[in-house]
Amino acid sequence: MAEFCLDCWNKITGKNDPASKYIISKDLDLCEECGNITNVIIMERKSYYLRKFRFIIFPFKIIYILIRGIVLLPYNIYRIIKLKKNKKL
Repeated sequence: MAEFCLDCWNKITGKNDPASKYIISKDLDLCEECGNITNVIIMERKSYYLRKFRFIIFPFKIIYILIRGIVLLPYNIYRIIKLKKNKKL
């Protein structure tokens, strides 16, 4: 597999991707494009785009949790009352 540093990879692809989009090696290695010994890209992060949308999804998660709690509230009250009655008997 070819190993490129982030600068060379952005130059090859014509993009300006941030380093957080890729998993970058901790050890120094030879970049095959520029020939410098630097940290190289190992692979692209799979959940990069999901991380970008987590702030959009967050309000919907909160609303779901609140609605689920409100809908299940009568059942939970019924269950608690039933358990208390069973303990008294």
